[in-house]
Amino acid sequence: MGLMVHSLDGIPEEHHRDYFIYLLDYGWSEPLSDALRNNFGKMATLASERKNAVVIMRTDAGVHFSDEVLSWHNFNGEEVEKEQLLPAILVTNRHPAEFRKRALREECEAEINLKMILFPLKKYCQSTTDVVALIQKIFTSIKLERDLDDFGIVRERKKGIKGAIASSILLEPNFGGLGFSFNKLIEYFKEE
Repeated sequence: MGLMVHSLDGIPEEHHRDYFIYLLDYGWSEPLSDALRNNFGKMATLASERKNAVVIMRTDAGVHFSDEVLSWHNFNGEEVEKEQLLPAILVTNRHPAEFRKRALREECEAEINLKMILFPLKKYCQSTTDVVALIQKIFTSIKLERDLDDFGIVRERKKGIKGAIASSILLEPNFGGLGFSFNKLIEYFKEE
């Protein structure tokens, strides 16, 4: 079993972007996931305006995948169900071709520089209106290169420390204090 993702055949391996944005869910209809799917066009448009990101979501005939870092049970060592991590918006430097290889069970080594930032919707959103507001905040902040003031780092895992297979950041609502810096987001994906 694994997550459901849109067909991964459409983006060639040589197609580079600073990061890829995946809309993750369990593969069945529920209000928060439906709000993600219903707003896919808006997110794709906002991401394409800067030409540095691509938004990817599943179709009804999605692709199951699961690997040591990401599945519907596990997000880099975090228990998805216990921590209420899905549905979510995942920002990562993992190219869709890598998911395709893993879905086809091709020989895959661990990625050297995999980075992931996860926005779990259940932590932010009580309604579909909240999902739309969250999407707007994330994408507008990225487009305008503004800090993500409403989000704070809850957990940061460094690759190789305490069993983390990749580097990951889990962001949750920030009620006061410093937000997540836009520059940190960009540098995070560039650092080795």
